[in-house]
Amino acid sequence: MRSLWTRMALSTALAGGLLLAVGAPASADRDWGKSCHERLEADRARIDKDAARFGEGSRQVDRDVQRMDDNRKWCRNHKADWDHGRFDVGIYFRHGQEDKKEERKENR
Repeated sequence: MRSLWTRMALSTALAGGLLLAVGAPASADRDWGKSCHERLEADRARIDKDAARFGEGSRQVDRDVQRMDDNRKWCRNHKADWDHGRFDVGIYFRHGQEDKKEERKENR
């Protein structure tokens, strides 16, 4: 009789474990696309405002573009895509520190 109770307890534990492991709903990752777009749109507006006020080569615009680059990294890390044709062109996209140094030398 004791053997029967032991087998029933083990069977119940095994069934419960399988139910918890297999029966859990698959959770999808959150869609960060909207947040990414909002961040980049705010950066774009800030860059446009500072470019109109201080000029495209100003340190304010450089700071804003760096912030936009940081937000692009955030989007990549959260696997959110953005409109590359809107945010990765012209003044909104700089190619690292070496390009900035060359631009400064040419402007002297």
